[in-house]
Amino acid sequence: MKRLFLVISMIISTNAFSAIVCHTPRLNKIFEIKDNKVTFYKEWEQNPQRVIASIDSRSKNVPSGITKILDLDNHKHTIHIENVNQFNDSNDYIIIKAKTGHEVIYPLSCQNN
Repeated sequence: MKRLFLVISMIISTNAFSAIVCHTPRLNKIFEIKDNKVTFYKEWEQNPQRVIASIDSRSKNVPSGITKILDLDNHKHTIHIENVNQFNDSNDYIIIKAKTGHEVIYPLSCQNN
């Protein structure tokens, strides 16, 4: 799984400059944050560059990190990275909230590209 994450990160890094790539092992998703866009990729497919969605996001001010809010598949996604200079699986997470109010939090593994 880690090898796949590294391969995808290297492929994405050739196309993107100063972006953040994050992976959620439990949710089996990988996405790239660059400027105001969040691009989700299909990790389990043979071609890891296949884009599921590229969505404009709203941002909240966080002193040394970022928080992105977007809607995908009828769910509200809140991506929080505590410190963009020092990623931490304990402090970086994604919250996925359904319209019914059900909310799930997944830890993120991130790196700069």
